[in-house]
Parts: sequence; structure tokens; C-alpha cells
Amino acid sequence: MTGRERKQKDSPWIHIVLMGYVLISLYPLLWAFQNSFKRHVDIISYPFAPIKNFTIQNYIDAWNTSNVNVYLANSFIVSIIASAATVVMAAMTAYALVRIPYKRINQAIMTVLLLAIMVPGATILVPLYAFVRNFENYFGFQIYDTYLSLIFPYATFGLAISVMIIKAFMSAMSKELEEAAVMDGLNIFGLFFRIVFPICLPALVSVFIVNYLNNWNEFIMANLLLSKESLRTLAVGVAAFKDMLNTNYGGLFAATMYSVIPVVVVYVILQDKIIDGLTAGSLKG
Repeated sequence: MTGRERKQKDSPWIHIVLMGYVLISLYPLLWAFQNSFKRHVDIISYPFAPIKNFTIQNYIDAWNTSNVNVYLANSFIVSIIASAATVVMAAMTAYALVRIPYKRINQAIMTVLLLAIMVPGATILVPLYAFVRNFENYFGFQIYDTYLSLIFPYATFGLAISVMIIKAFMSAMSKELEEAAVMDGLNIFGLFFRIVFPICLPALVSVFIVNYLNNWNEFIMANLLLSKESLRTLAVGVAAFKDMLNTNYGGLFAATMYSVIPVVVVYVILQDKIIDGLTAGSLKG
């Protein structure tokens, strides 16, 4: 590191700018968190003032009378299943790409994956809706207004970037271990699930968490493909809260916190695993 680079790294202005950015980013969340403990009349009269009459009734009302518990369960079910499916499919695809001996086929598949990442999700909402509504005509069973109407698209949309992350990790694996496992009599599935899968666990955990957070916060497809209130995810349920509670902003802020807090807790606890998994392939390569 040169003297100029060291000076720039130690400059207090860099830390001041970064702290200012963090405070600006966190302020809306902290403001919503504060207002979730206020009475409705205090929020209307003094939205930016400190809490005068602390109450947790907003959280109780949102949980007991506004189906937040149902929305929360739906989000967990859809996000976990879709993320797990993405991890398994991406790991299999990445392993095939790493071990394919034909470079042109490998390059062609990687090009398709890059194109998939470049296509904005909003551009395929109309054909996606038409496909889901007519799924029964193609495959004999209906998925519209079921968990599958979200699980299938979520698992597919996260596949391309997940394959690239896992492929970078798998590229650093030694072939000798796999050859030894084959010599011991393992078939391709045993080799993958008993040898390759455990070795790649850091990258797989990172991919799972990233997809889980994206699926948890997704709104457009969840709002488009689910019309039953009993199947709504928390992101959609929170958006409808204003109409349900009719300007009860305390309940709206409480519902927002129910949506945000699980994501923040998961990220704070597992942020090291996310960073380690995403950078493992580049560090080993």
C-alpha cells in the first residue's frame, strides 16, 4: 500500500461520509420504529416528535386482528421453500458447468445465464401471469392462488446469479477428492450430495440467505399471482394495511416492523457467512 493510499484509507472524511450515508439510510426505519410505539393521535399531531405515551397496543392489534400472523407464516413458507429449491438447482447446474469438458457448451450456458440476469423482471410479468393462469391447461393442475404460483417463479428468478456464485466456488475444488470417491464406488448422485454438497456449504448458505431475503421482500409477483387474503405474504399484507385499518398509522408502522425485523435479525446474525460465502470462490481462486 502506497503512502497516498494509506492516507486516503485513514482519512476521517471517509468515515464521516460513510456514517452520514448510514444515518440517512437508517432514518426512515428508525422513524417508523419509533412511531410504531405511539398512539394514533400522537402520530397525526407530532409525527417527528419523541414518544410521549409509549404503547405496544399497535403490535397487539396488528397481530391479533389484522392477520399479520397469517401473512408472516405465508412469507416464511414461500421464502424458505423457494430459496431451498434455488440452492439445489443452482448447485447441480454449477457442478455440471464446472465439470463439462466442452467449453463451447459451457460458454453458451453461461451466456444464457448472463442474459437472464440482464432481463428486467417487470418485462415478463404479463407472460408470467398468463402462464400461471393457464398452467392447468399445460400440466393438468392449477397453481394460481397457491403457494406454488410464487415458489416456482421465485426459485427460477434467483437461479442465474446463484449458479454463478456457486460455480465460482466449485471451480476451486480439487478433482482428486471426487476421483477418490468414484473409486470407492459412489455414483454421480452420491458424489454430489455426499462430497460436493458439503464442501460447498459456505457458498450454498450464502446463496440461500440472499435468495431468502429477496423472496421475503418481493412484492410485485406476490401481489399479482395471489388474490386470496389467506395466502398473502407479509409484503403484500403490509401494503394493504392502510385500507384495512383506515388511517390507523400506528398499526401500519407496527406491521412494517413485523416485516422488517426478521430480515434485519437474519442479516445481522449471518452477515459474516454471507460475505464469506460470496467471496470464498474469489479468494480460493
